Amino acid sequence: MYSSSPITFIAWECADLTAVRQVLAGVQRNGIYLYGEHLLLETSWLGQGARDFYATAWRWSADDCPLFYELARQGKVLITINTAVIACGDKEDIATARDCIAQDLIAARNPQHLCKLLADAATKPT
Repeated sequence: MYSSSPITFIAWECADLTAVRQVLAGVQRNGIYLYGEHLLLETSWLGQGARDFYATAWRWSADDCPLFYELARQGKVLITINTAVIACGDKEDIATARDCIAQDLIAARNPQHLCKLLADAATKPT
């Protein structure tokens, strides 16, 4: 599966920037753009003094789902695609995210489940 449906990553309160940096450390970077085989991820600035995190995956594939899951889980960010809002993590993380947003929230149990949710959302009209 390859998709051009953009995915956005937004903090539900304030992202854990240390965790975000750690998760993204192994991804090839050129300025605010991160690249993988099919991945094109545009991120907010993550340097010294950064206060929060947001990103958009302009191109992605199923192979990127484990990265997205860890980014969302560890970084405390939500994943949005079309009208779906997805949270990743344990029950406590999901409950905290639900308390912070007004929209319906879909919980992803693991990277494989996230991949299915993203594939389903990518095919739905906005």
